[in-house]
Amino acid sequence: MLKYSIIFAAVLSSLSVSAAPVQERSSSGGPALFSEASAAAALLAAQTAYIVGGGDKKVWSYAPNNQTGTVSADTIVKYGRYSGAAYKVLDMTWTCSINCKAADTKGTVVDYHWDTAKTTNPSFGFVAHKDDTKEIIVSWRGTTILMDWVKDLTYFPVSWPPSIAGSQVHRGFLQAYSSASAHIEETVAKLVAKYPDYSIVLTGHSLGGAQATIAAVDYATRHPEWLSKLKLFTYGQPRVGNPKFAGWLSQQPFPIYRTVYKGDLVPRVPFQFMGFQHISQEVWYNENGRLKFMGSNGENASGQNSLLPLQWNVPDHLRYPGLSFELLYWAIGNIESIP
Repeated sequence: MLKYSIIFAAVLSSLSVSAAPVQERSSSGGPALFSEASAAAALLAAQTAYIVGGGDKKVWSYAPNNQTGTVSADTIVKYGRYSGAAYKVLDMTWTCSINCKAADTKGTVVDYHWDTAKTTNPSFGFVAHKDDTKEIIVSWRGTTILMDWVKDLTYFPVSWPPSIAGSQVHRGFLQAYSSASAHIEETVAKLVAKYPDYSIVLTGHSLGGAQATIAAVDYATRHPEWLSKLKLFTYGQPRVGNPKFAGWLSQQPFPIYRTVYKGDLVPRVPFQFMGFQHISQEVWYNENGRLKFMGSNGENASGQNSLLPLQWNVPDHLRYPGLSFELLYWAIGNIESIP
């Protein structure tokens, strides 16, 4: 794994130098979510490392999770809206421009908002509840600068959590999660005590999805009384941990839906040959835009993994149904107000 991480870092560094002078601006004058140069550099670095590393070496399989069947497309879109809202909910009010006004999210009450921008690996998001659907929602925001995030892919995994022997996760993702986890958990615990019959929905896009995944393991290991309440919906998340981590989470008794849109680059990294593995189950919007549930018994070679490197791209990372409109709005306007 060390050899491949060094290769990936070297490729990325050479590409980053050529991309560094370019900085695009949004229509509002703020920096864009990513420049064409940084996106191209990230894509080429990933494609090169994948080919040099020999592609996906192995697809591990796990015992099926009987709690993760299929859900409606509307359900996938609904929690995509909550993931997208994390880019615009910047305080204790549910007033974002698009996703907060949707019929299935309207009436949500924000209970806690966090922003750890001053830390090395910051985290942003909110905890909320919705009375008519009896849900507690925790939504982590994705990254703001694509190249900074891709550089994190050279981080080595660290052992976590202590209660799962052999489990490892990406160090940068764990640091981001840990920067705000104590106050988030405290808020969730208070809401669970106040609303004992509410479910706990963990969601996020991109890096936010990685943190939601870590939270699912954190809560499942330390709060077994929450197991029957948990649900995990992520969008465009990268691989988070090794096969031991992914296998343990994939077999827990609560619904897990890892949504991937067409050729989105981000879910392809970090690579399997670097020791990382995806959780089940993948929900793939395939190249024809059809929603496919890929099963809950491991990372499926017939899903997004069936695409060749030349079919990967960065724009699909912003096109998730439900999430995309809010995310694109955030990417092209008012970004200067976000750290």
